Amino acid sequence: MQDFLRSLTEGVSLNPELSVFTVILGVMTLFGMYAFLRMQARRRLMEDMPTSRIRSASQGYVELEGRARPMEGLPLVSPLTRSECAWYRYRIEEKDTDSKGNTRWNTLESGRSSQLFILDDDTGECVVDPEDAEVDPVHKRVWYGAMRHPLTQASSSFVKDLLSSSDYRYTEELILPGERVYALGLFVSHDPLHVSLNDRTRDTVIAWKNDPDKLRAFDHDGDGKLDAHEFDALRETARKHAEADHRVQAAAGQTHILRADPHGRPYVLSTHDQHKLAARLRLRAWLSLAAALGGLGLFVHLITHVLPMTPS
Repeated sequence: MQDFLRSLTEGVSLNPELSVFTVILGVMTLFGMYAFLRMQARRRLMEDMPTSRIRSASQGYVELEGRARPMEGLPLVSPLTRSECAWYRYRIEEKDTDSKGNTRWNTLESGRSSQLFILDDDTGECVVDPEDAEVDPVHKRVWYGAMRHPLTQASSSFVKDLLSSSDYRYTEELILPGERVYALGLFVSHDPLHVSLNDRTRDTVIAWKNDPDKLRAFDHDGDGKLDAHEFDALRETARKHAEADHRVQAAAGQTHILRADPHGRPYVLSTHDQHKLAARLRLRAWLSLAAALGGLGLFVHLITHVLPMTPS
C-alpha cells in the first residue's frame, strides 16, 4: 500500500486527502468485484443444487427444506419478547448523540441461540446445529423503548407508542415452530449400531468393574473381590444388558445432523422462499458490480486526469 501511494504521489505535490481517497476507491472497487463474484457463485450453487429428502439424502453437502421445531423436552424462548421459537437472534442498542447533534446507536447486548432444533420434511427428521450458520429469517422486528430491557408483547400499544422515541432500540429475529426452513449445509448420519455388541458388552463390563455397588451385587461371598464364577456371572449379566441396549438403539434408527461444512462452503438457514433468496442474491450481486464499475471509473479518472494535472 505504501509503495502504491508513493507511485501516485512521486513527482507531484498534491492534497494527501485526494491520494488517500484514490486508494480507497481502488480498494472499494476490488471489494465490489469480489462481492459480485461471491454472490453470483452462491446464487448458482443454490439454483443448481437439487433439494434432497431427509430419508434418502446422501452424506455430504446437501440442500434441504422442511418445518422447524424445537428439540423434544428443550423448549426455547427469545430473550426480548419471550416468544416460543426454534432459533433467535437479538440486539439491544442505546442512542448516543454527540455535541453536533449526530446520532449513532451503540450495541449494549447481543446474542443468538446455539440450541439444536429439528427439521422435518415428512420423510424424516434432521437435527440442525445452527452454530456458524448464516441465518436469514423472515420474522425480524425492530422497536424502541425507554429501558435497557424491553417490555414484552403483552404490553399495551399505548405504552409502546409512548416510548417509541426513546433511547433504546431492540432488534429480534426468529425462526418460529412450524415455519418452513431452507437449509444448505453438511449432512451427516450417525448409525446407533456403529458400536458392535461385543464392544458394548466389553464397555459395560469395564464400567461395572469400576462401580463399587455393582461389585458388591456380584460378590456373593462378601470377600471384597470377584472370583472366577462371580466374574462370569457379572459378564453374562453385562452381555444381556448390552443386548437389550443394542435392541433399543437399533429401534431408534439413524440420527441425521446438519451442520457447518469444515471446507468453508456456505452454511445457510433461511425462512425466505428459495426462489426469493436467489433473486435477492442476484440483485445484490449486480448492485455490487455496478458499484465496483462506478468506483473503477472514478478511480481511473482520478489517476489519469486529476493527479497528473496537479503541479509538482
